[in-house]
Amino acid sequence: MSERGTWRAADRAARALALAVVLQGAASASPWSHGPDPVGQRPPNVIVILSDDAGYADFSFQGSGEAATPHIDSIAAGGVRCTNGYVSASVCSPSRAGLLTGRYQQRFGHDRNIPPAYSETNGLPVEEVTLADALRAVGYRTIALGKWHLGYAPHFHPLSRGFDDYYGFLQGARSYRAIEGTRLNRLLRDREPVAEEFDYMTDELGAQAAAYITEHAERPFFLYLSFNAVHTPMHATEADLEAVAEGAKPKRRKLLAMTRSLDRAVGAVLERLRELDLERNTVLFFLNDNGGATNNASDNGSLRGRKGSPFEGGIRIPFLVRWPERLPAGAIYDLPVSTLDVFATALAAAGAEEAPANLDGVDLVPFLAGRRAGRPHDVLLWRRGDNLAIRSGDWKLVRKGNGPTLLFDLGIDPGETTDLAADHPQRVAALGAHWGAWSEQLSQPRW
Repeated sequence: MSERGTWRAADRAARALALAVVLQGAASASPWSHGPDPVGQRPPNVIVILSDDAGYADFSFQGSGEAATPHIDSIAAGGVRCTNGYVSASVCSPSRAGLLTGRYQQRFGHDRNIPPAYSETNGLPVEEVTLADALRAVGYRTIALGKWHLGYAPHFHPLSRGFDDYYGFLQGARSYRAIEGTRLNRLLRDREPVAEEFDYMTDELGAQAAAYITEHAERPFFLYLSFNAVHTPMHATEADLEAVAEGAKPKRRKLLAMTRSLDRAVGAVLERLRELDLERNTVLFFLNDNGGATNNASDNGSLRGRKGSPFEGGIRIPFLVRWPERLPAGAIYDLPVSTLDVFATALAAAGAEEAPANLDGVDLVPFLAGRRAGRPHDVLLWRRGDNLAIRSGDWKLVRKGNGPTLLFDLGIDPGETTDLAADHPQRVAALGAHWGAWSEQLSQPRW
């Protein structure tokens, strides 16, 4: 066997073992594993809608007076808005790796964005089990749409990572308009390039998501809808630009127009769920992949920092969870939660008796439903290059690059305006030691 063949065989064996570990206790999670379930016992559908590079304050449910997002607002009105929702990384690719594995991505060396060139080795390590793997193993149809950004070689492709269906592009960004495309940014259905005959990518992804829901409505499904909106390039339709107030600066106006189309595409998904009477028994997350960026004129409100930063503006995101069968409508949840929790929450909803031991996330439903007191996470941690952060309770220790180590009390200072490190040296030392012990458990970055 060739060296490459040996490497692939070893990866497949490791992946099979990892999947077996993850699914301990979940093998009987759903009778759909063995065909249609008895009437009334169908597990919920799971939908994760992910926007890209949006600002924390760029939605009307977050208080924006510029961006009208009525369809996304309806998710908040029908579910729970988490005011302290976090991602596990302040940039795109590692954030997605953490979300889809439920594990700190630094544990497997996925600290940074994947370099934008084809590679047989750069990607979400194949031995890592994804949420799609886990849900497919208990009978779900698994569908990914939109931006992938977790590797470009065939063994990193969504269809090799637990998804049954894929419609999207592999690279981290591309035009919103129809293009001929290159090897990495052309539009694919499953593994094959398709003719690009749509008018605008965001609308196309919303329409395709609605079509997949219709096609697979008869069994539980997991839909991962990863928009490239509102990531650059700044492409907006003329109709959306005309609908935005003229007072904004040109780039900001495009951002608002792109947000309008994002909301419309989300609305297409929500409408299809209502039409098919699937709304009540669908666990739906609306999330963003990191803090608002600098180059797209997004707005993080009073939060300090931007995409790429360990400050709140880089890692705190709009975070909505809706499940009408189990969660209250119009609720606000103020304790810290993480996109790491999506895996455990979805798997528990599918019927798993307990979360796999290797996950860093937790099932949020008991907390959001008010059945369980306390914090879902006593501590959350971040590492990307020389940037570090740790949040314990309301205290946050942060260092950006070679800058000073800063301490903030987020309970009274969510904008991280007042450094308290000099006033609490023992707390600084304790948090630093905790972060150091965690960091020692992690892998070295793979690229």
